[in-house]
Amino acid sequence: MLANNDIGTQVSVGIAGGVLAVIVAVYFYWSITSSALPTNNGAQAAAEREELARTCVDEDGKAIGTAADFQTWFRRVEKLQVEIHGGAKAFLFAEYRYLVVFCILVAAALCGILYQESEPLAGLFTAICFLVGALLSGSAGYVGMLVATEANSRTAYQCTKSMKAGLEVSFASGAVMSNSVVGFGILGVSVLYVIFSSEPLAWQYLSGFGFGASSIALFARVGGGIFTKAADVGADLVGKVDSGIPEDDPRNPATIADNVGDNVGDVAGMGADLFESFVGGIIATATLAVSQSTGDLANAEVALPFWVAGFGIMVALIGTVIVRTYPLPNKADLDRLLLQINLGIFTSAFLVVIMSIVACGVLFGFENELAWRYFGCLVVGLVAGLVVGSFTEYCTSYEKDPTRYISESAKFGTAPVIIMGLGVGMVSVTVPTLALCAAILGCNALGGLYGVSLSSVGLLATLGITLATDAYGPVADNAGGIAEMAGMHESIRGRTDALDSLGNTTAATGKGFAIGSAVLTSVGLIAAFLQQSGVIGGTNLSASLDKPVVLAGVLIGAMLPFVFAALTMLSVNKAAQAIIAEVRRQFSACPELLRLEEGSDEIYEPHTGSDGKSYPNSANCVAIATTSAVAEMVLPGVAAIFAPVIVGFLLGTLGLAGLLVGALSSGFMLALTMSNAGGAWDNAKKWVEKCAREGEDHAASKFTKYGIKKGSVFNSFDATSVKSIMDFAPIATDEAAAAVMQEHLADTFTQANLKDELLDLYHNRHSAVVNGDTVGDPFKDTSGPALNILIKLMSVISLVLAPAFKNLGEHEGFGPTGWWIALIVAVVIAILCIVFVGCVNNANRASQDALSNDLNSQKLELWTKEAVARSTVMAELKAEDAEDAVATAVDQIAAIAVPALLAGVLKVEARGATKDVPATAEETFKLRESFFATLLPSIENRLGMSLSKAGRKAVIAKATAELAAGSSPVVEDKAAPAEEAAAAAATAAAPAPAAAEEAATPLADGEPGAGAQA
Repeated sequence: MLANNDIGTQVSVGIAGGVLAVIVAVYFYWSITSSALPTNNGAQAAAEREELARTCVDEDGKAIGTAADFQTWFRRVEKLQVEIHGGAKAFLFAEYRYLVVFCILVAAALCGILYQESEPLAGLFTAICFLVGALLSGSAGYVGMLVATEANSRTAYQCTKSMKAGLEVSFASGAVMSNSVVGFGILGVSVLYVIFSSEPLAWQYLSGFGFGASSIALFARVGGGIFTKAADVGADLVGKVDSGIPEDDPRNPATIADNVGDNVGDVAGMGADLFESFVGGIIATATLAVSQSTGDLANAEVALPFWVAGFGIMVALIGTVIVRTYPLPNKADLDRLLLQINLGIFTSAFLVVIMSIVACGVLFGFENELAWRYFGCLVVGLVAGLVVGSFTEYCTSYEKDPTRYISESAKFGTAPVIIMGLGVGMVSVTVPTLALCAAILGCNALGGLYGVSLSSVGLLATLGITLATDAYGPVADNAGGIAEMAGMHESIRGRTDALDSLGNTTAATGKGFAIGSAVLTSVGLIAAFLQQSGVIGGTNLSASLDKPVVLAGVLIGAMLPFVFAALTMLSVNKAAQAIIAEVRRQFSACPELLRLEEGSDEIYEPHTGSDGKSYPNSANCVAIATTSAVAEMVLPGVAAIFAPVIVGFLLGTLGLAGLLVGALSSGFMLALTMSNAGGAWDNAKKWVEKCAREGEDHAASKFTKYGIKKGSVFNSFDATSVKSIMDFAPIATDEAAAAVMQEHLADTFTQANLKDELLDLYHNRHSAVVNGDTVGDPFKDTSGPALNILIKLMSVISLVLAPAFKNLGEHEGFGPTGWWIALIVAVVIAILCIVFVGCVNNANRASQDALSNDLNSQKLELWTKEAVARSTVMAELKAEDAEDAVATAVDQIAAIAVPALLAGVLKVEARGATKDVPATAEETFKLRESFFATLLPSIENRLGMSLSKAGRKAVIAKATAELAAGSSPVVEDKAAPAEEAAAAAATAAAPAPAAAEEAATPLADGEPGAGAQA
């Protein structure tokens, strides 16, 4: 065993692993950022684009684009990456400004609270460790965000070559995050331990390091989670549900904020979260070692977590290399991609087992039974983590039954989707709970409380690769969004979507892994708190349920995760409402955005709104999300930090012990339920989108229960007849039903009818799962992941304050000193929170009122212009036109409708950029063109007939062409006064002539005019 003064050997392996991790992170960061997209006009870039144009083909062997197409795509990608990178940096700078002030105040408070006459510098040393932990935690998150926002565009670019090339870049980005976390974490703990090793309270001081890491983790998770989900919910509801445009459509101003949120929430937030778990496990294990052992045994027990963590860092690099270099086909499905990831993870886990034998044998002696007991604890923790991750993957992957059942529930509407998702989330806690219970019981039997805490070190030994698989997900998600917004070819988006689907599953698995690690880490921290506070090991106290303060503490602790989850959910709701209002305002100011054809080049260009400003304006959404997230993260964070302080002084150490146990129990269950339900809802949506895009395999054919995503998908299955489209129709899964449907379609449907029906089917099914995913977004990315930080943070705060509670001596609560300290803290915090929340609410109310007034003003202006135009349209139509229209074809109807449309839109004037600058001819033309679709239904109503979608498009196209050619009749082109607008609205509301009413009577098939109704 180790000698008493052999500090260097204790931390040597940990320092070596930490230095190696930092070197690898720097290398991967350099390799990602040193490669640039071929966007310039240089000879090398041009040659690369020519090579891509020659080699990149679709499934049919056709070239996906010319060299000029690739240059256009890459320039759009580069522009989007710059916006996302800038937005992420702006948010973290705004968040960290608040956290700097918070950390300084907490450090000052620690100096005062932990002051002891026997150890006057205890508070100062703990505060120093707190600040170092906060700094390194924040730095790890910031580095992860920087590389993720650089790697997203490179991943999209590399996916033009192959799926494997895209995986290499995105996984390298995740490796930068993971190696920064483990490197900074173990180096920070090791260096501080070397500095304070001569102090008798060294590990008490180092608990402050964990407190600093936990504090940053909580605010990073909550603030980033609020940002990303407010933007995501706003983009989904206004974009996909309200407006029917794709998820990452460049016309939606909230999409950039959504992609920014993926980086600040799922990368920086997750990194800070697992940083705290990683160092918390080491600190708890070492604290228990010095509390329960002495001499060489204590030295060996302190060294063991450093050695295991250091060896784990080294072998995780081998797993990372396997993931990046193992062959991967371009058409790999989700199961094949998961195999690639799992191969690296399980290889690293196997190597950790081997190195754990070496560590235990060297430190304790291979002949010592204790070495094999501690080895057993490490293996049990490692296996428990793999079990939790694997079962989470089963519950959330769309290749598995639970998620597919949620997708199939969409045919009954939104409510069954939500019910099914909640059920899956609740059931998903069973296996992880049993696995962790078995781990705790088994490790306690093998090594006591030290063994239980050691199991958390074993679980996190492979963090270097497990965190990489989690941090990889947002990069792949961003790459898919960027490819969509840049208009890249479908084959490229197919590869990014496959990587994105893998990222969704690994993210859900990572959240389960993080929650499981939080439980074992918290058990170790609680055990260390009980020893340091004197509840066990030196007193006759016992935290048993026959003591009222313990039971009261358990109930309060069980309540706190629900309150915390509610606060974060409400915060997401408030922030999302602000985003929704802003997006609707922009669509109202520039309605042309929603009338542009999907996939056209125009959707990638800025457009001038009725107020003369350029739209879409993504910067506004990023600014709103930043302000809302920073303001809304304060209340949940304060509640989490000060709850154990107040309860500890009021109910004593026994009551605080009950609180920690209650929070651990309910927080674990609630976190798993929310994270897994949200992940299942998300992948249920992905499954519907995948099926609508590619079709589902059945026997030798394809089918879909979810419609088609867009017309081009239908065309890829379309040949010459309706029968040939049989493989892509809304049919059942058995061949008999397929044959019946084929016969039915051949008799009564045309290809155009079938395409419209499939598009409508997709919209209905997709809307249901989108609503479920919208509910699940704050579940899985805000509240659920933040709960595991909550239980760790309260445990580490209790450990930091344990000496103060011990010196107070009021273990059973309501002592003469503790109650008024608790009262003062509670009153001060309550007053500060009330004032802060009041200021935030007033600011939000003023902002919402301004947005509402702006939106109402825009609507009033558009309604006025529409009323004037509709009045002119009605005046142009004659009563006899209704009689003629019923029996004429679409082109003849157009001859009646187009002059009326032109006369109406010429009454509409656009506004210039300012009051004194008139609108340009192009701006006026675009605004007038946008009114055709609004006015045409009035004409159809007056004529008593209904055009098909194709008919409406034909009439509008003819009117647009004549407007552009200037062949319209001369009409006085001036803005109508308010009186004329009111009169116009009244005229528009007048009943149609009798002839039109008669013509509106439905006609039977075969009667004259029946064709016009179709």
